[in-house]
Amino acid sequence: SLEKKCLQHLDSPENWLDILKVQQPAFDEPQSWKPFWRIFIINITLFLIVFGFLFSSLEVGFGGFEGLREDLSILLIVVAIMSTSLAAYVTYLYRRTWNRRAVQISSYPY
Repeated sequence: SLEKKCLQHLDSPENWLDILKVQQPAFDEPQSWKPFWRIFIINITLFLIVFGFLFSSLEVGFGGFEGLREDLSILLIVVAIMSTSLAAYVTYLYRRTWNRRAVQISSYPY
C-alpha cells in the first residue's frame, strides 16, 4: 500500500516538475538519489516541526518550561535523529518503489 501511494505521487509529471523540479524520467529508467533529494528536504522539515512540537509540548506538560530548558539539548538531538531517520526512510521508499518498477518494466519481454 505504501508503494502504491509512492507510485501515485511519482506517476504524475506535474509532481516531478512542481515538487522535484526535474522532468519525469521514463518509467523503465532507474533513478539515483539526486532527483529524490527534495523529498528528503520536504520530509525532514515536516518531521522536525512535528516532532519538535510534540516533544517540547510533552516536556512542558510534564516538567514545565524549566524542564524544557534543562532537557533542550537532548530534545534537539532526539528530534534531529528521528527526523533525519524518518525522512531518509521515506526518500528511500520513493526511490526503491520507482526503481523496482523500472526494473520490472525493463526486464519484461515485449
